[in-house]
Amino acid sequence: MRPSPLPAVYSHVVGLMAWGVLALNASCAPLPEPGPEDLGSSIAPVTGGTILFVGNSFTHGNEEPAYSYNKAAVTDTNGSGVGGIPGIFKKLTTQAGLSFNVSLETASGQGLGWHYANRPAIIGQATWNTVVLQEQSTTPLPTARGGSPTAFTDGARNLRSLVLSKNPAANLFLYETWASPASVSAQGYPAGTPGLQAMQTDLRDAYFKASRELGFTGVARVGDGYLRAVDQNLADPNPADGISAGMFNLWSASDSRHSSKYGSYLSAAVLFAKITQLDPRALATGPGSAAADLGISATEAGNLHRIAYEIAALPDPVVTVRTRLPVTGATFTGAVTAGAPVQLTGGAQLASLTTAEGTFTNLVGATASGVTGTNTPSSLGTVPANANAAASGLGAHDGSNNVGSGHFQFGTGFSARTRFFIVESTLASAAVGDPTTVTLISASNQAVGTYSLSLGESDFTATAAGNTAASLAALNYTGGVASVTGTPAGSAKSKLGAVSFSLADLGVTDLTSVSAATGLRISSSTLDPNVIGLYTVP
Repeated sequence: MRPSPLPAVYSHVVGLMAWGVLALNASCAPLPEPGPEDLGSSIAPVTGGTILFVGNSFTHGNEEPAYSYNKAAVTDTNGSGVGGIPGIFKKLTTQAGLSFNVSLETASGQGLGWHYANRPAIIGQATWNTVVLQEQSTTPLPTARGGSPTAFTDGARNLRSLVLSKNPAANLFLYETWASPASVSAQGYPAGTPGLQAMQTDLRDAYFKASRELGFTGVARVGDGYLRAVDQNLADPNPADGISAGMFNLWSASDSRHSSKYGSYLSAAVLFAKITQLDPRALATGPGSAAADLGISATEAGNLHRIAYEIAALPDPVVTVRTRLPVTGATFTGAVTAGAPVQLTGGAQLASLTTAEGTFTNLVGATASGVTGTNTPSSLGTVPANANAAASGLGAHDGSNNVGSGHFQFGTGFSARTRFFIVESTLASAAVGDPTTVTLISASNQAVGTYSLSLGESDFTATAAGNTAASLAALNYTGGVASVTGTPAGSAKSKLGAVSFSLADLGVTDLTSVSAATGLRISSSTLDPNVIGLYTVP
């Protein structure tokens, strides 16, 4: 059945063909042109010439049959003799009747900065009409997730300038990589599909932000294609427990991070659709096709073609400026002993917080008391009347208090300049931060819309296990369960860390949609919060 076209205008038709007959070397119809509201994402089709792919194993492939696929038809500029995703791309363009001279410059495990430093003679050739850049898979992520956004931007900027200095008319595309079960775990995202979604959102934002700021031709949303396959129940999001019937595995069975043959084929199909602006649904799937060569069935290939079409036809997303940041400093008043970090010895009040955005003293907050899971509540601050109405105040207590689930009301509306924060305590032998879900709530403690945020250990103050020097404060629990207070009570060394975040991090793009929000719901089976609150940046 022919898929329904997206609501857009076709200005021309090239090589019309019957949708039910997909023959080799048949011309593909062009993708729908964007409507008036999407003109910012319109690009001119590239239907031939010399094209260079720059990247690592996410480009050259990590295993057979993709690794050496079609290697005789492409040029490996490093002489490694691989075909990979560029080899699949070459075959797809041949099937579509196009003439591309395809080359690749790849090095396993390396990022764009490495390629700029070590392969400028290859990349900086005037011969390239089109260049595709793929960054190391975690570098574009936020620093709290182990990434280095600055390194990504610098590498992309330098390579773009190098290419354009030799050929000012060259097209430059960024190749957006994918979230994977292994990377989600390693980078501190929640498990399962929520983690894949959260990591892909961070990758998408990073690639489109770089594309817009640096002036790239466009972004091939390969990683978004992976996520769409998961969302449509075509790809199994958790291959470790076996592949569900009727699904395939986008990731390598050996490491759940690199692409499988399905992932490599989808990558090439998305690149084909984005670069050529032709409809991949018209690509062949029978004998002699790239899909058949790789052992991908006609049904599976048809679904991958459709996903590539849907992804390439999307308008560019609105990039949200995210401000989820670890808290790097804090000051306290009250029972405080100076040191590095300071020691809280009794009733203390949080006076300021420092993040990459500055130091802030206009704090409004609630002491996390009486909102408990399995631990006995204990606090030096005012105890709230019940678990749904945390006490006003900024008392940093020294009693153990796992949150379970609690509502924290601030009695005020929020703006784009609002920054929320959570100050969390843990034993000195552990790392600060636990899996936590934050949700906007109204004054009656009801969720506002579907806005929420998943936090992990890496979002909080970066304090290595056993290292109290990088924490915000040190304290000894004097109340709570014996396993964390010690014997006698107060003998177990503990520490504080914190995280700050904004409405944008919660997914809010329209402030009017959250006008009813006055508080936060914090849900975690292990988080031991001291203070939850907010402040306003200038």
